[in-house]
Order: sequence, then C-alpha cells, then structure tokens
Amino acid sequence: MTIIAYILAIPIYWLVEYAVRKAGYPKKKEPTGLFLPEWKTGKEWTLIISPGYWLAHCFKNRIDSFPEHKLHARRRFIVSNNKHNCYVTIALCILALFPDQQNCPSFLVQLIWALAAIRYISRTFEISFAFGGDVFARPRNKSGLSKYSRIKLAFRSYIEIFFLSIPVYYAHCLVVGKSESITLSLFVGTLTNIGYAFKNEYTLLANFVFFQVFATLSLVILSLTIYISRKN
Repeated sequence: MTIIAYILAIPIYWLVEYAVRKAGYPKKKEPTGLFLPEWKTGKEWTLIISPGYWLAHCFKNRIDSFPEHKLHARRRFIVSNNKHNCYVTIALCILALFPDQQNCPSFLVQLIWALAAIRYISRTFEISFAFGGDVFARPRNKSGLSKYSRIKLAFRSYIEIFFLSIPVYYAHCLVVGKSESITLSLFVGTLTNIGYAFKNEYTLLANFVFFQVFATLSLVILSLTIYISRKN
C-alpha cells in the first residue's frame, strides 16, 4: 500500500467518525435558541491514536452542558455510537474483502484497506481505553446505564473487534486468503492461538494481532467481570 493512500484515508476517516458521532447526538434534547456551551479541554493526546474517542469525548462534554435530560441524552448517545460503529465496521470489512489479495490492488482498493487499518488501530484503542477506564475508574454512573446494558455494549464491541481485524489481516497478508483471515481473527479474538499469525517467517506487521488481544482482554476479562459483580 502506498503512503498516499494512508494520507488521503486520514481525513476521510475523520469524516466517517464525525458522521457516526453526529448520528448518535441527541440534537432534539438541546435547549432552544443559540446553544454555545463552554469548550472543555482534555484528552487531546488521543487525537493521534483515536479521533473517534476524542470526538465522542467532545460530544459528551456538550451533552453534559444540557440544562436537563442530560442522563438520558448521554445514555442514548453511548448506545447509538456503539451500534453505529459496529455497523460501519461490518460494512468496511465486507468492502475490504471483495478485492483479490494476490492481484496488484488499484488505488481505490488501497484506500479502502488503509481506512480499514486506521479504523482497526483507532477502534481497538477506543474500546480498550473506554471499557478499561470504566473498570479502573471510581464507580460513577454518569449515563444511567445498567450493568446489563453495559454488558450488551461490551458484547457488541467484542463482535465488532472480529470484523475490525479481518480486513487488516487480509490486506497486510498476515495470512493468505479470506477464510484464513477470518480464522486468524477467530483464533486471536477467542484467545485460542495467536501463533497462527506467526506460522510463516516473522514480520513486524504480525504484531497487529496484539491490538485485538488487548482490546479483547479489556472487554472479556476486565469489563465483563466488573459489570457482572456490580449491583446496578
């Protein structure tokens, strides 16, 4: 893949992330008239790794400035983001698997694969950081989500991680073929065997699997355990 494909994919990915966050934003809950809440700083360092996480943070800060219904609005925003992100990831996965891995890919194919790689890094970080932070932070419920709702969010994100990983393994030739890419994602996602990524000679790109490993650990071992143990 050319570096130009990655450079062009970055602003496109930003637009996709903004569209996802905007789709879940409860605009109708805003107070009538001109609504210009105070800008709150923080989490700027995540811009480099996960623009989606930073955008979600900004929208949540805006929701926290609502004079009323902020709990319901925040809950709706989180659930909507979780669903829309999963749908976008599945669609991108299907799109990225259409081209033949062996033939010289066109620039459009390279662009799609670059988007898949950027999304893989961005979303696995966002999922790990969001759910992992929820585990280690003080047990506050700023969204009104019950533990059962949080388990649903975690499970949906767990499914999303599988679809995030497949096109990256396929596009970067960690394995040969679509079915092998799916198999590798299942191996890593179920913590069964990451050695499948290293069955041939070692490459630096093979370490891509550990993004999926860390995201899976933060969901399965940390988040679900804590959510189940909580009273609410």
